[in-house]
Amino acid sequence: MSSFELHRPEHVDEPSWRAVDASASRLARAWESEDRPEVIGKAKELVETVAKVVVASMEGTISDSTDYIPTVKRAHRALRFQPGVDLAQDEDLRAIANSVQTIATRLGPLRNSYGTGHGRARVPEVGDELATVASDAAMLWSRWALRRLGHALADYPNDLIAAVQTGTSREGLREAFVAAALAQQPNDVQHRIGVAFGQQSAGGYGNATQIGVDPAIEGGFEEYPVPYRRGLLQGMLLTAGGLIGLTDFYTARWVSLLVSLPEREAANVLAQSLDDLEGATWITLWRGSAPVSPDAVVTALRAARDQVAPAYVDTFDELCAKLERDAHRDDT
Repeated sequence: MSSFELHRPEHVDEPSWRAVDASASRLARAWESEDRPEVIGKAKELVETVAKVVVASMEGTISDSTDYIPTVKRAHRALRFQPGVDLAQDEDLRAIANSVQTIATRLGPLRNSYGTGHGRARVPEVGDELATVASDAAMLWSRWALRRLGHALADYPNDLIAAVQTGTSREGLREAFVAAALAQQPNDVQHRIGVAFGQQSAGGYGNATQIGVDPAIEGGFEEYPVPYRRGLLQGMLLTAGGLIGLTDFYTARWVSLLVSLPEREAANVLAQSLDDLEGATWITLWRGSAPVSPDAVVTALRAARDQVAPAYVDTFDELCAKLERDAHRDDT
């Protein structure tokens, strides 16, 4: 990669990329012509262009008249916590990125003092160091921002949910799971992914079980966080249509996931499940043909009772009793 070359991220539209590429090319030409004031001006212009592309891509629109420093800060804020499998989340790296943002925002005042874009009575003195630092700062921040913008526009979490809901191949689903960077996602996104995997697993999609459920039972919280596990439990218990979808051959997994949680979280899951089950009815057929036995599910749950911590065993018993009542609601 040359000193002024930028990599185009996926999903950035053609007009946006033309604007970025044109700004980078103008900076390169200014450097090649040794026009130092022009380097200062074009360095600021490149950062401003990238920042406006970021904001417009992620938020829909931005005015051309928006001031420089607020625009850069707005773009940086939108990108700094962007999840990605190959985006480092280290605090020290984040501090470096924030420092680069500070440098980038200073290009505005530098342009006002030394760069082109203003008529002047006298040509300002611009040394090599000033021109070099300005151009390097512009390229460093722009590369950081564009790399993260590519991850933001890819929408990996929704790609993963679509993959698990449409029966993607095992390898394709595994790749989508890795790309989604689950542990870096916000809690609500982790939970939403968990629900999708839980519903598909309980519905008999073996790839969802092998890639998203069994590894969570065996793995740690760093890779499979608590909100994701809670989503799995919810999805395995209730179908997308709000029916009770747990079957006796998935009950052991459900209990294993439950007891993998910290006791307080497990108790909260059980309490929430009791609320979610209010008014729910059981599915009658699994995968459209296999009859479902609610009594067998309740029996399997009670057989696993000795795995449940004393702190929430009473709530577990209450859940079993409710499932049993719901199974025989129409018998009375």
